[in-house]
Amino acid sequence: MTSFHSIGDLSRSYQLRLGQNGLRTKLDRLTQEMISGVKSDIPKALGGDLAGISHIESRLQLLTTFQQNASEAQNRLTTMQAALEQVYGVVDDLGPRLLSEPNISGEHDLRARADSTKQDFRSMFSVLNTSIGGQYLFAGSRTDSAPLGSFDVMLAELTSTVAGVTTAADIADRIDAWFDAPAGMGGFADRIYQGDDNGSTRFSISPDRQIDKSLTANSTALRDTLKGMAIIAYASEAGAAIDTATLRDLFSEAGTRLLKGAAGLISAQADLGRQQAIVTQAQTRNSAETAALSIARTNLIGADPFETVTTLEETEAKIQSLYAITARLSRLNLTDYLS
Repeated sequence: MTSFHSIGDLSRSYQLRLGQNGLRTKLDRLTQEMISGVKSDIPKALGGDLAGISHIESRLQLLTTFQQNASEAQNRLTTMQAALEQVYGVVDDLGPRLLSEPNISGEHDLRARADSTKQDFRSMFSVLNTSIGGQYLFAGSRTDSAPLGSFDVMLAELTSTVAGVTTAADIADRIDAWFDAPAGMGGFADRIYQGDDNGSTRFSISPDRQIDKSLTANSTALRDTLKGMAIIAYASEAGAAIDTATLRDLFSEAGTRLLKGAAGLISAQADLGRQQAIVTQAQTRNSAETAALSIARTNLIGADPFETVTTLEETEAKIQSLYAITARLSRLNLTDYLS
């Protein structure tokens, strides 16, 4: 038969295990609360009313998305500003030079300047094809492909466009018309520009603010710069087929357009600067609202760190005491068994 002492030992062992499991569960809960700073049983902490905390959590998630959008928009705007600054640095210096050099330079120097300018224009293509993380910045809504195609194809197109005309004014007018031709008319927008000016480029950066990144490599703000550079690039490509007098006139035509282009670039940079300011303001407001909501969230479901640590230490002490009692009882039971 099972002795009375055996039944008592089994019951006591069961109770000790229950106590150990309960304390371990409590220890795990308190440890998690201490790490996360949030109460483990939120419905209990709020008395079953979850409407307020649900609204706060949803708003915080929304603000996180807005802040990510704002950060991406700011990165893009900053990089676009840097690209325009590079272009402006070339144009601001080159425009006045093209207007003055025909009066003071010989043919050899003018042709060397034309060749150098063609290379600057080629580099400008690369600048306007700038991308971040595979997203091309001056391509409008078609961000997965570079906005400007082959530079050499463009030179061939320019040569074809001006075929049959001989004066600098007519050459410049043909190049202007090619760059300004609407989509579908076989000009720059069809043959070289590969972006999309019609799709949405809008960023939602806060609950009440959006920005539209509409500047592209096909924008009017850049068109005069492209025209001026293209005139000299054509002159370089044509070489000796253009006489010295026509070359001098083409320099003047290009210089005039680049001066106008510099003004367009300044305007584009100013627009980007205004957008950057709007994004910065939105980021500040998003951060302020996030901080306020985080405080409100903590007030509702936050675990008091002092109380949690105190209870955690008490629980650990109880577990240690329970282990000590268990070990002592085990030794006593072994003594009874041997006696």
